[in-house]
Amino acid sequence: MKKLLLFLAAFYVVLSSSSAQTLTAPSLGAAREYAVLGSSAVTSTGSSIIYGDLGTSPGAVVVGFPTGKVLGDTQRGNAAAATAKTDVVRVYNELGQFTPTRNLTGQTLGEGFTPGEAGVRGTLLTRGVYKFDGNARISGRLKFDGQGNPNSVFIIQVNGDLVIDPGSAINVFNANPNNIFFRVTGNVTIGTGGMLTTPSALSGNFVVQNNATLSLSSTLVGRVLSTNGAVTLNNNNISLPEPLTTNNGGDDGDDGDDGDGGTGGGGTTPGSANLSITKAVNATTVTLGDNVIYTIRVTNSGAADATNVIVEDKLPEGLALVPPAVADKGTYNGTTGIWTIGTLPANSVATLTITAKTLMLGEITNVAVIENNGGTDEATTCVRPARPNVVGPQEVCVGGTTTFTVSNVSAGVTSLAIVAPANSGITIEAQSLTSFTVRASATTAPGTYPITVVAVTTGNCQNSQAFPIELVVRTAPTTPVITGPGTALCAGATYQYSISQPVAGVTYTWSVSGTGWERIGSATGTQIQVKAGTGPGKVTVVASNTCGTATASTPDVTPSTPPATPIILDNSGPCTGLTYAISNPVAGVTYTWTAPAGFTFADNSTTTSGTTVTLKAAAANAVGTLKVSASTTGSTCASNEASVEVRAADAGTEIVIPTVFSPNGDGINDTFVIRNLLNFPDNDLTVYNRWGNEIYKTKSYKNDWRATGLEEATYFYVLRVRGCDGKDQVFRGPVQVVR
Repeated sequence: MKKLLLFLAAFYVVLSSSSAQTLTAPSLGAAREYAVLGSSAVTSTGSSIIYGDLGTSPGAVVVGFPTGKVLGDTQRGNAAAATAKTDVVRVYNELGQFTPTRNLTGQTLGEGFTPGEAGVRGTLLTRGVYKFDGNARISGRLKFDGQGNPNSVFIIQVNGDLVIDPGSAINVFNANPNNIFFRVTGNVTIGTGGMLTTPSALSGNFVVQNNATLSLSSTLVGRVLSTNGAVTLNNNNISLPEPLTTNNGGDDGDDGDDGDGGTGGGGTTPGSANLSITKAVNATTVTLGDNVIYTIRVTNSGAADATNVIVEDKLPEGLALVPPAVADKGTYNGTTGIWTIGTLPANSVATLTITAKTLMLGEITNVAVIENNGGTDEATTCVRPARPNVVGPQEVCVGGTTTFTVSNVSAGVTSLAIVAPANSGITIEAQSLTSFTVRASATTAPGTYPITVVAVTTGNCQNSQAFPIELVVRTAPTTPVITGPGTALCAGATYQYSISQPVAGVTYTWSVSGTGWERIGSATGTQIQVKAGTGPGKVTVVASNTCGTATASTPDVTPSTPPATPIILDNSGPCTGLTYAISNPVAGVTYTWTAPAGFTFADNSTTTSGTTVTLKAAAANAVGTLKVSASTTGSTCASNEASVEVRAADAGTEIVIPTVFSPNGDGINDTFVIRNLLNFPDNDLTVYNRWGNEIYKTKSYKNDWRATGLEEATYFYVLRVRGCDGKDQVFRGPVQVVR
């Protein structure tokens, strides 16, 4: 028997194709006591009976009463009716915000009036949200089945007119008409087919934007509420539904606002079990291919153990089980979706964790139901597409286009939403799911523009995350401006030329022309080093990017030729002093000298001009470099610098003879060195031993005697030196050889 019931339950679910979602009926508020509420007027023909309140707002027209009877209150265009009308508008808007679980566009609710099994069975709908994109029709029998949950909610969204054929019936099983809503954007009208002149027996709340007309003698357990139209009755019997009651038998006096909460299992009779179920999901929004984790908890809050507890939680289309499912009590069959708990002790909880991979886009609702109990709960997850991947040239010229290729587009994506900055002149062309072209208009300003690409799906679920693009819009380069010397150049000198305002993304390529002109270093960049030639020449640069080129050049210029590099003649000596001269002086050329540190010229200056100069040393052992350059009057081009090493000792005149030296080969004081003797090459040196024997004799002594072959002893020298005045001077004395 149990298997038969399960089969029938599954059959009804397939028949209705309504994937359940957690629905809570909108609260009718101040309108819940109104059986009829019109916006402009309520008109009745015949003896209509209203078991409830009747009202109009903002209109105040009520026609046909007291021929008809209102067993409640009648409110015409007053504050009470206005308050109720406000709540009707709110309910109408709320009903339009529910996400449809099934689209019935083009179908008829009911199997018509032809005798046979189909007409008897009619159309069965289980709880959920149903949508018609256009007009809808009720023709024959329409059944709403709460499947054991009296709080089940049914919402029919009609984006057009609702037509009811005479003789039609709306039946309610295991549910309450308080929780049945027809939201109609157009009118509720009487059909031309069906069983003409035959009353209809209807149930539910008809919330209509425009006019509502009921057929002759039809009955309604529910309400007719219009947000912006009139209600027309014809000998109708309309009664408010009985209020919903809780499972423990108490009367909450409500109109169905409690919805279809996830508790069940009967009352709380002392000594009995009381089962309830909750279901949660770890993420309400995921990307296609991600896993979701459901946690189902069954609680026995009663005083007795619950036996033979079975829960059905079969994954809906779009989910694939990722084993293992983990149950702390009982076992779960992933194929059948049956969780067999068995006995659940009083005041205890059983938990099941299911991991599933998402396989399709949209809202996926997973329902868990306690068998033979009615307790149910569900969890809904929005599965959005993967973020698309976009590649392509991210630069475009003003007035041009660039094309991007799109990949990683999830199945079920209907389009790409590509957004460029408003008023930028950037437009999207030739768009598809695999590519799109971006155009920058002729008025688009050069710069960087953010563009986002989003994969879009139908329904109310979220689209993909955005893929960002930084699009660089460029224009052809303007003529560059070259900065650098343009006159008074000197042949052979090096100069730098630069772009005064370089632009990012532009390549600058340099060249030089003219006899002897030479580029130094790389040909590209924002600056260049150039060696000037001897003839006329110029510097040229080409600015280029993907959008075009522009060229600029310096004027032709003829560099001046600097004088020849001077040659320094060293005339230094003890008789002349530190004297230097230009060996190749040229008339009209100025020679500028610079003294080294520790030296000055004869007039005590450190710079002077002329073809000959004499230096003075601050110290006898001073050493430095004397420099000189040549220039011509009216020219900025100077020659290369010439230099010579200056040694103060070269002009020394004092003969200083040592009394000892040590020719031991250590490189220190190894020879008999007479200071300044080399400045007087006309000299004779004779050395004697202590017995007066001559042991060494030479002319023009070069400070190179090492006393080779002689023992340590004291020896005697005689030195003759011819001075600057041509006279001889003789020096005598001892010198000791120490090894």
